[in-house]
Amino acid sequence: MADNHTLITVSAFSGLAGALLTQMMTGLFAYLSDKRKYNQEVSNQYRAKKVEIGENFYYMTGEIMVVIKKNIGYWKNWNSSRSEASLEFLNKEMIKLNAHMDKLKSENWKFNLVNLYFKVSMSNNEVIRYNTRSQQLYLKVRDIMDQIRKTGAADQETLYQRYALAVFDMCSQYEELYARMEQDANRIREEILRDFSRKHH
Repeated sequence: MADNHTLITVSAFSGLAGALLTQMMTGLFAYLSDKRKYNQEVSNQYRAKKVEIGENFYYMTGEIMVVIKKNIGYWKNWNSSRSEASLEFLNKEMIKLNAHMDKLKSENWKFNLVNLYFKVSMSNNEVIRYNTRSQQLYLKVRDIMDQIRKTGAADQETLYQRYALAVFDMCSQYEELYARMEQDANRIREEILRDFSRKHH
């Protein structure tokens, strides 16, 4: 009788333990499943944000590169016409370039977040350094343009030589900036395409 009671008790505890174990395992699996879903959701959100920032940077960089290339072309051809009207036209084009770039940057704040998601060569400090140097070179060109306007024709040749050197330095700076931006744009494009390729394989 005692053995039978012990057997019933053990069976009851075994059933209870089995139920508890099943409940624990169900809870564990549910937790792991929820955690996996959460991690997948976070990963998807990160990937989506990375693509969004990368695409914005690629678009912005392309827009700025087009403007830079166009203005380099204008400034390099300055010698074809040394008239005051020609110098004034180039000056207006540079003002338009700066205004366009400022507008692009103000409307596309995501452009500044690229360093959070991608390894690009142009850090924010590098951009500031390039902008400062470009501004200095442009002001030098402007100063010489003003001197040319105020100087008699007989004394202008020396100023035109200085002007040519100043324009060359400014264009070289912009060509260097263009090459760096092109390198970063290509790097981001390749990384985005690589991420898409991994996702679909």
